[in-house]
Amino acid sequence: MKVSSENRSTIFILMGVTSGFILGIILKHLTPQPWTDRQIMYFQFPGELFLRSINCVILPLIVSSIVSATCRVSTSGSIGIKALIYYLVTTTLGITLCVLLAVTIRPGEFHKIENHGAFNYSRRFVTTDTFLDLIRNLVTDNLVASCLNQYQTVLINRENGTDSSNSSDIYTWVISHKDTPGTNVLGLVAFSLLLGVAIGEIKEQGKPLLDFCNGLSEVSMRVMDSLISIVPIGVLFLIPGKILQSEDIGGMISRLGIYVGTVFLGLAIHGLMILPFVYFVCTRKSPFAVLSKIGPAIITAIGTSSSTATIPVTLKCLDELKVNQKVSRFMVPIGATINMDGIALYETVGALFIIQMRGLEFSLAGTIAIAITCTVSCIGAAGLPSGGYVMLIVVLQSLGIPAEDVTLIITIDSLVDRVRTTVNIIADVLGASLVSHFTEPDEEINEEFEIEPLSLENTKL
Repeated sequence: MKVSSENRSTIFILMGVTSGFILGIILKHLTPQPWTDRQIMYFQFPGELFLRSINCVILPLIVSSIVSATCRVSTSGSIGIKALIYYLVTTTLGITLCVLLAVTIRPGEFHKIENHGAFNYSRRFVTTDTFLDLIRNLVTDNLVASCLNQYQTVLINRENGTDSSNSSDIYTWVISHKDTPGTNVLGLVAFSLLLGVAIGEIKEQGKPLLDFCNGLSEVSMRVMDSLISIVPIGVLFLIPGKILQSEDIGGMISRLGIYVGTVFLGLAIHGLMILPFVYFVCTRKSPFAVLSKIGPAIITAIGTSSSTATIPVTLKCLDELKVNQKVSRFMVPIGATINMDGIALYETVGALFIIQMRGLEFSLAGTIAIAITCTVSCIGAAGLPSGGYVMLIVVLQSLGIPAEDVTLIITIDSLVDRVRTTVNIIADVLGASLVSHFTEPDEEINEEFEIEPLSLENTKL
């Protein structure tokens, strides 16, 4: 059974995390001299290979998942438009909430001490340039380059030819640009969205390409699932390395605790207040009348940590609520791919947490750009268990921040994953009920380019 497999995986991850903490503390206190950076690098090498393997599969997973989901949305008629509007509104509200929480609570700065291992991240910029770079990366001019680099505006002082001067009149500096290392997630997602829409437009002629993307998505998810199964081995080498680097273990644990509290607070507000409020405003019906009848779906979400694995139970709950089956059979599978409110909130807070912990300073525009990148990357999370930290690796690398910082996130991911998956399910259920409220019983999805709908018979745990 899938549920038993996921629980077994969670137990192994917790064992790996616990063993890693114990091993790290033993090595830190029993070795006579502090570990050098090279010794730590040697020790973390197996964990580094694990992170590199995860990063290798992310791009095909994101592109194929988004193309498949977008093609389905583009052929769904008015139901797809209503669903898209709902997803955009709720995700925007969720991301706004998590940014406010992260910049207000600032979990990465609790018990903070000077981090001698931090790299220097300083450049002069104008707020307008940050937003323009966001748009430039969104409209990529080279798909291959987008897999490797991002566009970044660079301001150069006319006087000394550098971009690090303390000159006050920054608007007089020469405007140049450079390609910074890191995946251009925005550009790849934007192209995938356009490709999915185009496939839907050309109907049957695009079916072979859609079948290819569906197959690539399934294969990528299978490979990613296999890699995630070796997380216990990866964290066994990564966590001790972080402990050996840390000068204040208690402070690190305290910051991690504040981070978890911030994420839980955001998920609770979004799942129990914002989403029900949106539902009530749109339908004038009690959202808790719906939520009170989806207990099996919530229990399954907590047990499996996967939006995809929860689909059959969610559909049964919606059937009992008399939700239009055309809507539920469309929105629930699509929601498992593109409606990732829980992961987006968790990932954005996680990225800002690591940025704060490293002592980096981002403007409001930069913070918004990070939030948008996190949200866009989550579209390709594809309902994977532990998909949050997988996508967080992409976001951190796009910012030029070492991916090994995700180690701290992995230690608590199994716990948080169950809560954020529950929020995703709540969003899907309320969304399907809301769209069904505004959908006529005989309204049809475009059948000119038929995609086999998900049914309870061909989906299993």
